[in-house]
Amino acid sequence: MAENYFGEKCDFKQGEYVNSRYRMEKALGEGSFGLVLKVLSAQDNQPYAMKILPLWKRTNEEKAELVQRFRMEFETGRIDSPYLVHSIEYDQVKGNPCIVMEFCQKGNLYNLVEKGSPNYERIACQILYGLQALHRNGKVHRDLKPENILVKSDGKVALSDFGTAGAISAIPFWKKLLNKVDIFGTFAYMAPEQTRPKKAKATVLPTTDIFSFGVVLYEILFHELPFGKLDGESDLQPYIDKAVAGQWNRDKFRMKPHLRQWETILEGCLQPDYEKRYQSVDEVLAHVPQCHDLEPRVVPVVNFNTDITRGLLLKVTQGEEHGTCYNLNDFLNNGTYLVTGGRFSKHITNDICIKDFNTNYISRRHFTLEYNPMRRSWYLRDGQFVDGKWENSLNGTYINSREIKGMEGVELKAGDIISIGEVKIRVEGVS
Repeated sequence: MAENYFGEKCDFKQGEYVNSRYRMEKALGEGSFGLVLKVLSAQDNQPYAMKILPLWKRTNEEKAELVQRFRMEFETGRIDSPYLVHSIEYDQVKGNPCIVMEFCQKGNLYNLVEKGSPNYERIACQILYGLQALHRNGKVHRDLKPENILVKSDGKVALSDFGTAGAISAIPFWKKLLNKVDIFGTFAYMAPEQTRPKKAKATVLPTTDIFSFGVVLYEILFHELPFGKLDGESDLQPYIDKAVAGQWNRDKFRMKPHLRQWETILEGCLQPDYEKRYQSVDEVLAHVPQCHDLEPRVVPVVNFNTDITRGLLLKVTQGEEHGTCYNLNDFLNNGTYLVTGGRFSKHITNDICIKDFNTNYISRRHFTLEYNPMRRSWYLRDGQFVDGKWENSLNGTYINSREIKGMEGVELKAGDIISIGEVKIRVEGVS
């Protein structure tokens, strides 16, 4: 279906039909980035959530990026995991793109925690399983907070709202779209490198979500934020400063010693330096008390081929060209053993040109791939040779949260996730 969005205003009343196949029951929420409705299927009366992107509120200049991110949100929701809210259908409503997704009737994480004595171990594991599914599929949530953690009918918690997944430029962009309450809520869970991208390597990594998980965990344990109150604009800078300094409130464990088992996890998640933070969800899961006794560990199916006998494929999983593939065998067939990559530019020629028109976090000469015929392996390096001298990229190249140090070559394996700026590239075997 051609995406020709004009964005007529949507104002559905209870009982009205939406696209003839759904009947509107009630509005669940409305913001600048999404109108969310509870709808019933006209066929079998089953409830679903429908999210409509309100293009009628946006300028023509904003629409293209919004639609692109909305489409990526739908595709992220197609990842096969019970701990992610599942996307069912992508369509249009009065010229606005919409996503039909499963309806989580028990509300969000706040609703679950407020009812009785929550099972912290089970909640923590299920949030981490959702992040594990995202990360293994080359995605970073980037906006993890209790409002985006929903409770399914079977009691499982599932991550939702993938609209800003991977967006390093989210804060300046979403400031124009969200109200102050939304901005404060977002900053409350942000890793320090997100709030100050110009003062650090501006690359979105899984460690970003791990910091946010630490804030969520602290909040459900103690019913307050780890770095102080955040009730208004005057609280924002002190809160960020404490997060950057790693000054979270550890005194709570003296008042609630029965929760001390979580202190090690919080120390590992709330590290302000992302290099000292837990580097993967698996590391966090290894420290969750009783986690593996509660339910079988679910490892979501990742749709990459690990058979590398016929070579490797690079697939863009996040970024402006998500879905684009580069078959490294094509370079070998052309006699090319050295492959360069970087941001698309009219003035510099790369073998792999990555579009990045919204930020400048990808260098024009960002990385180099080299094939070793003796080992039949590809190696990735950060930077390129320029006039006979090696120059590193400005913001680094990462594999699975590990930064590649300049000319150090890291062998690529199927399942690896390459991060450059806000772009994620998954390495797959060619079948």
